[in-house]
Amino acid sequence: MAPRNRPIERLRNIGHVTAYDLKEVGIPDEKTLRELGAVAAYHRLKQLRPRHYTIVGLWALAGAIHDCPWNQLPPDVKKKVDAGLAAKPNGATAPAAKPKAAAKPKAKRAAKRA
Repeated sequence: MAPRNRPIERLRNIGHVTAYDLKEVGIPDEKTLRELGAVAAYHRLKQLRPRHYTIVGLWALAGAIHDCPWNQLPPDVKKKVDAGLAAKPNGATAPAAKPKAAAKPKAKRAAKRA
């Protein structure tokens, strides 16, 4: 039987905000997530929103790939995913970040004359 290719928002553990973010980083469906893998997808999400995604987000992505709740991942899968995260530096598989614009200096106000 051929693997299913559901839209990303239909996968287990993927809420509407994460689905939106996954699409933003180029992961619109199950097939793309499987090909990329949980760790690489996590790095992309982490680069998009560094403070939003935690290790639980990584486990949720792995759970989506394995079609099981994140807190019921088999121990061997969890260890493999954790090891993959430790092996890759943060952002190694993510697309290049856009440079931030330099801050504009504030204009000095002219003193009002009475």
